[in-house]
Amino acid sequence: MKVCLGVIDMPYDYGDTSKTTYEVAEDLEDRYQLFSHFFETHRDTIIQEVGETVAYALINHIQHGAPFSSGELLGETMKEFNVFLETEEMAGLSVDGVPTLAALDGVNSRLKIERGERRPSFIDGGLFKSSFIAWIDDDAES
Repeated sequence: MKVCLGVIDMPYDYGDTSKTTYEVAEDLEDRYQLFSHFFETHRDTIIQEVGETVAYALINHIQHGAPFSSGELLGETMKEFNVFLETEEMAGLSVDGVPTLAALDGVNSRLKIERGERRPSFIDGGLFKSSFIAWIDDDAES
């Protein structure tokens, strides 16, 4: 079993980019290790949620015959990631390039004018943040 952090792949319908949320997520992980830092920073709460989720799934399977399958969503972890971005926890981790220049300059692709007030890093319009997903996967191979 493994914990998976990722995004629902959607095209950006604003700004000058033809990228998808998946491509942006890969770029942010490569450049800043965004998901890795999030996991390391919140490891204890994520592991606790995984334990509870698996326990409830097992109880439902035993008591009610519900299928015991991978793919259980981790709702609290998804909320925790949004808070991680909104409160700019990455800036406190001494990661090179964070806060990002775009955030400091207030770049916002959803505005008619290209710049607004200073914003948190990695939140330009909100599509990336809202597409984040965390789940448990069965990594056993047959």
